[in-house]
Amino acid sequence: MSEPVAAKVLVVEDNRTMLALMQYYLSKDFTVFLARSAEEALEVLQREQLHAVVSDQNLGDGLMGVDLLKRVAELQPHAARILVTASQKLEDAQKAINEARVNHFLTKPFTEQELKNTVGQAVHNAALLSIRDKMVQELKDQLGLGRGAAAKPAVGKPGAPAATPRPKVAEPQKIDAKGAPSQSLIPESERLAFRDGLTSLYNHRYFQEALSAGLLSARRREQKLALVLIDIDGFRRFNLSRGYAEGDKLLRRVAQMVTDMMEDPVTHARSDNSSEIAARYDWDVFGVILCNADVERARTYAEKLRKAVEELDFPEGTGSDVGEVTVTAAVAVFPDQARNEQELISAAEKALRSSKAGGPNRVVLAPR
Repeated sequence: MSEPVAAKVLVVEDNRTMLALMQYYLSKDFTVFLARSAEEALEVLQREQLHAVVSDQNLGDGLMGVDLLKRVAELQPHAARILVTASQKLEDAQKAINEARVNHFLTKPFTEQELKNTVGQAVHNAALLSIRDKMVQELKDQLGLGRGAAAKPAVGKPGAPAATPRPKVAEPQKIDAKGAPSQSLIPESERLAFRDGLTSLYNHRYFQEALSAGLLSARRREQKLALVLIDIDGFRRFNLSRGYAEGDKLLRRVAQMVTDMMEDPVTHARSDNSSEIAARYDWDVFGVILCNADVERARTYAEKLRKAVEELDFPEGTGSDVGEVTVTAAVAVFPDQARNEQELISAAEKALRSSKAGGPNRVVLAPR
């Protein structure tokens, strides 16, 4: 496997000492470009495709950092924008978010680890957004919704594993009075590009792309990443006895529980980390990526989910079938059990198969 190309980061700071220090901190993990003014920064933006821009608020050349980042949003919208500031005023942050669409903030004084973590997370999130945009554009091209394209009949593109019926697209051949594709179809194409049609979780392709980006970020930042695979026990038997309509309802219900359990281990608030995702991995298997998570956090998540499903009242309101639906979960952690994406998936799948053979309704850890 070839080494991934280092992400390109532009640092804008008029203080020479601070600029050199930030370069020293970041150069191990990123290709770093330096600018001491907004003018120099704009020159770099013209010649380099960047992954992130880190700018101090006070640049000393008549242009504020938020103004520069506003230009970055226009010139390279996929680049993450990080504002370095000594201000803690809410109105300053609101202006930066509203006018420059700033993604992240660094408050002075900051530590080396804070700088590396903030830039690393920003680059990771920007990579995921780029992946999503690419997938959306591919589907729009297939549906004839690309820029200047004439509308075409729908081309089926399943948003779920192959065993799931293809989601219906709402008449993508419709055009407006000017011959342009109907705008109401574009949000639908965005959903179908990276969402599973039945459960609304991310689809398998997006899961694979997100896992690759997550591992790259974890390796860069020397953090752990956990992969959890969750299989509904006896789902095929459930389909045969209850019918496929009830099976679909169960898939949607468990999928909702999978996402509901993704919460912060300290505050117990629902995680807003866009790099932590839940996906439909296979027909009756869900995959969860937990960033900066060790084996204990992943096992806690999996065990909490297992218990919640075990206590599930399904069909809802009956109470008679509590305990009939269970899940088996397998946990694998990078770099504890794997050095790369293929090894991590293999470790989790092997642990899941081993666990299923030993009986349902369990959480198992991949061996070291």
